[in-house]
Amino acid sequence: MKMNVKYLNKNMPKLSSDLYDSGYDIRASISEALVIKPFSIATIPAGFALEITDYPTQNNMSVEIQIRPRSGLTKKGIVAQLGTVDVSYRGEFMVNVYNFNDHEVVIEPYDRIAQIVVCPIYKPEIVEVDDLSETNRGGKGFGSSGTK
Repeated sequence: MKMNVKYLNKNMPKLSSDLYDSGYDIRASISEALVIKPFSIATIPAGFALEITDYPTQNNMSVEIQIRPRSGLTKKGIVAQLGTVDVSYRGEFMVNVYNFNDHEVVIEPYDRIAQIVVCPIYKPEIVEVDDLSETNRGGKGFGSSGTK
């Protein structure tokens, strides 16, 4: 599998990932500091577009690109929205960043704001049925599997 990257901002540091990391850092492709007001959202350009090639497609397989928050920022109340980017998307990556603090937060040019992870996707055949198999959990929802 290959990831072809088109940098839209020529000053942008290249996508990087250490050998044992699962993702690649996304940086803010902005030319001046961006202030995010308390309890607000900012959409920040990432300065690149990409395509994934040579990925497995047999047995209804594909891949997706996930945008994920960075734990260091989340700890500070700054959370990149988790999102899925379809493998066919060719536009600039954008990241929604939430400020959950009661004070302004400043994002500087080229700050690391999120990460991308490429994940396999299995797309099963859809079979319409009248009934589903029985399980102990059944239709019990949120939090029901962790209580005893």
